[in-house]
Amino acid sequence: MKTKFLLLLGLFAFGPQLFAQDDKKPEEKKEGWTYDAGIGLDFAQLLLINPKVGAGENKIAFGGSTTMGADYKKGRLKWENNFSLNFGVQRLGASSNPFQKAIDELRLSSFADYKIVKDKPWGYALDLTFLSQLTPNYEGNTLSYQEGMASRSPRSKFFSPATVTISPSISYKPDDHLSVLISPASLKSIIVADDSIAAIANADASAGVHGTPYGGTDRAAFISRWGVRPTGMTADSVLYANHSMQLGATMKILYKNKFFLNAEKKPRLGVKTSLTLFSDYLHNPQNIDVEWLTTTDLYIFKGLSISLNTIVFYDHDVQVQLDRDNDPDTGVNGYESTGRRVSITESLLIKYNFLF
Repeated sequence: MKTKFLLLLGLFAFGPQLFAQDDKKPEEKKEGWTYDAGIGLDFAQLLLINPKVGAGENKIAFGGSTTMGADYKKGRLKWENNFSLNFGVQRLGASSNPFQKAIDELRLSSFADYKIVKDKPWGYALDLTFLSQLTPNYEGNTLSYQEGMASRSPRSKFFSPATVTISPSISYKPDDHLSVLISPASLKSIIVADDSIAAIANADASAGVHGTPYGGTDRAAFISRWGVRPTGMTADSVLYANHSMQLGATMKILYKNKFFLNAEKKPRLGVKTSLTLFSDYLHNPQNIDVEWLTTTDLYIFKGLSISLNTIVFYDHDVQVQLDRDNDPDTGVNGYESTGRRVSITESLLIKYNFLF
């Protein structure tokens, strides 16, 4: 994992200088709408009948990644829209065992850029992002409630949580590959629409399990601390709210390109990466939220590629699951506790990409 991380870091930092190539100049690109999509699949199956002792257990796992994009360009205006869904489930052991969630991320983004002066890199921009999950997640990381669980309520589901970010920005876009956005007044909100999930505290009860306001019994103190009114109280009379509001500064760097063109001007490698940094003016501005997404495609032939996807995430207000001592004695979700750490997600898929 460290090797992969350092390799991606090197591509992000030095890729434009070492490998940048493109078979079309920016002015040759067509105006109007362009569309693209990619589908990646993941499937594994193992059947054991009367297995030898220590030989393992049955397994079935399936999932994949879907991406779609719609871009519009006319004159000084460029509007980019992207949708992605990464989803996978698995079941280990007997067929009576429940399916567990392997990955679940739904992401929408929209980025509009209008150049102040034609043929100059500076412009006005608006960046919108939405992030959520698709299916419920219960104790033990299962997709459904099982008898004996401590709670019948899921720990997460669609729109619980959801993160919405709106960033009016100044953009710097010297070419069709690199974009830098700077927003001095960016609005970020974490939404937990389900009351039963919003009422769950994280491990140290400093906030809700997904970073929403939580704690105390005094309404005035709650509003003063979080800047929002409480939605309700838990069974223990602790106040909570369904959403948090953050106002701060955002810097976003986006880079995409295709490298190593062959004799037919077809690329062998494609890289798309975005790094987002956010600081909340109203609450601990020294704590920088980080989200770094990278997709690296090694093209095989005719749109078929091997795709490596990575997500690096850190938010001081959102605790992640931890196995503190690397032993097999873990909790019901496969982890012993929660805390503030960098979260890394990596997936390797065979993907088919196409334009339409």
